[in-house]
Amino acid sequence: MIYTRSRRIRRRSLLRCTLCGLEIGKGEEYWSCNGTVACRACLPDLARRELAPCREIRGEEARP
Repeated sequence: MIYTRSRRIRRRSLLRCTLCGLEIGKGEEYWSCNGTVACRACLPDLARRELAPCREIRGEEARP
């Protein structure tokens, strides 16, 4: 397949969610955090990953 210059440029400018790989279209919201780009559907997963160091389990809290 032969690509024209404009098609190659458009192809390079695609923005994809780094968690699920889906394209993020023009006008769609997304989140960019520490090098990860997340679409709306993957936002909860991104939040869990980023907040993992803050995670605690009730009854197993660190004692001084």
